Amino acid sequence: MKDDAYERRALLLHLGDVLEALSCLSRSGAPHATLGEALVAEDSLVSFTWLGFIDSAMSPRTVSDRAASAFFLWPKSLLDENLNRPLLASTVQHDLFAGNPQGWSRYVAERRKDVAWFAEGLKAPPAEGEPEPEASEASGLTRWPWPEKT
Repeated sequence: MKDDAYERRALLLHLGDVLEALSCLSRSGAPHATLGEALVAEDSLVSFTWLGFIDSAMSPRTVSDRAASAFFLWPKSLLDENLNRPLLASTVQHDLFAGNPQGWSRYVAERRKDVAWFAEGLKAPPAEGEPEPEASEASGLTRWPWPEKT
């Protein structure tokens, strides 16, 4: 149980870093066409290593939109009595790293420094242009709580 509390704390701290990075990204003085341009130009973004794992061709607005979608379930999920571990990773994988298996692998490696089980059992996202597996095939989860009609 002690590890569980530490791991949840580590993930909450990461969520705080994500929010701080998005705030810095949105407040940068000059508008940047890509995340890569913003990372080069803005010193305030250097400490957020996870930004370097995301596709640098994305616009800062797209990064913010996708990150909001990827992490919005985390606060509630991390406070649930029974932690849904696959859900935490699968939303981030799907929303921020679709088509970017190398970035996903680097992100997972960084998260596993504090949370050894992070993304356990999830397959890497397909590379750009490859067909994406069905949601239930990739993570064992579907976003709909009821069985699909057959």
